[in-house]
Amino acid sequence: MQRDSESIRILSITSTSFILVLGNSMLIPVLPEIRHDLHLTQVQASLILSIFSLAGAITIPFLGYISDRFSRKDVILASLMLYGVGGFVSGIASIVDSPFSFEGIIFGRVLQGIGSAGTAPIAMAIVADLFTGKKQLKVLSLMETSNSLGKVISPLIGAFLALIMWYYVFFAFPIACGILFSMFYKFVEKGKPPSEKVAFKRYFRHLSGVLKENKFYLFTSYSAGALCLFLLFGLLFYASDVLENRFETHGFLNGVMLSFPLLFLTIASFLTGNAIGRFIHLINRIIVMNFLLLATFLFGLLLLENLWWTILLISLVSTSIGIVLPCMNAIVTNAVEMQARGFVTALYGSVRFVGIALGPMVFGYFMDFSVSIIFVLSAILCFIQAVLCFLFLRESQNKLSVHAIINWVSMFKFSLQKRKQRG
Repeated sequence: MQRDSESIRILSITSTSFILVLGNSMLIPVLPEIRHDLHLTQVQASLILSIFSLAGAITIPFLGYISDRFSRKDVILASLMLYGVGGFVSGIASIVDSPFSFEGIIFGRVLQGIGSAGTAPIAMAIVADLFTGKKQLKVLSLMETSNSLGKVISPLIGAFLALIMWYYVFFAFPIACGILFSMFYKFVEKGKPPSEKVAFKRYFRHLSGVLKENKFYLFTSYSAGALCLFLLFGLLFYASDVLENRFETHGFLNGVMLSFPLLFLTIASFLTGNAIGRFIHLINRIIVMNFLLLATFLFGLLLLENLWWTILLISLVSTSIGIVLPCMNAIVTNAVEMQARGFVTALYGSVRFVGIALGPMVFGYFMDFSVSIIFVLSAILCFIQAVLCFLFLRESQNKLSVHAIINWVSMFKFSLQKRKQRG
């Protein structure tokens, strides 16, 4: 019974990543229909995705502070409610025949973005609070796998709902958020609060010190996560448009085609998460190698214009991203002590959101006149990121190894105490 409760608790925590990714991935295959029905430009259509992520990116640091000072669980519950309400607002705005339907959708998406900021990024801090050692790494990897699984399933859900009517997609959010709210409320405890309630000025000074002390380490970690999500969502937006216009696939078939790269991402995240505990000493080399592979695959997309080669190369890009992201989760979560963990993981979530927001906007902008430029620039960014990781993340292997040893010793002491109590 206790094991079942533990499993549901882990499912509730990791599902925050699934809910988070629904916000954009479910809309990607139906964007051409939304653009057509509402007579939107390419940039306006991309804004429906990007405004969600920008609102989340701005909000996350504030929620990180609140979660460090008060209760992470309460922050997540309130965020799920707002996330669901935002979906409902966008859905109503879509149904109402009004010249301001687009503005109503954008307003609902802003509410959703603010709500999404308090889901998975805060849940990462809960994982670090409630679990230790290999269990912590496993739950973190399950979060990334849940995130990747959401990316696979959500385009299919979106495309399926669009077979009925595209605005039904927005009403899926209140249902999903309501289910997770109930699970989280019942099965996830609040966790350990900070040892003291620190005034904002003192808290801010402490964080400034933490960020200054780890500036190169955290900057490299954050930029790696942001670049991965920038490429993923930029390429998905590009692929959705290419499938519709160049290869003339539509609706549900678009969702199926887009699910292939995301399936590769999910499998890579799952396998990496399960193996990461055994390869902590190689984590930096794994990250560097995959950024170099990303640069290679992006150049490949310039040379091949066949439908299946395009899908295959985007799938290979997704695979490398699926390997990098669980590694970055482990590095960022263990970068600092508990008192600053909520803010640091939230800030990491924030820059990931920025990457998600910029991907469709930047790719959409360059698609109007030269796709080649954005692929070349993206490949160069991946090479630069590989160099940064090689220079500044080498200490991550030592940090993670030390954390693993400390956690193992703590668990061993706890086990001895239990035995003495039984004796």
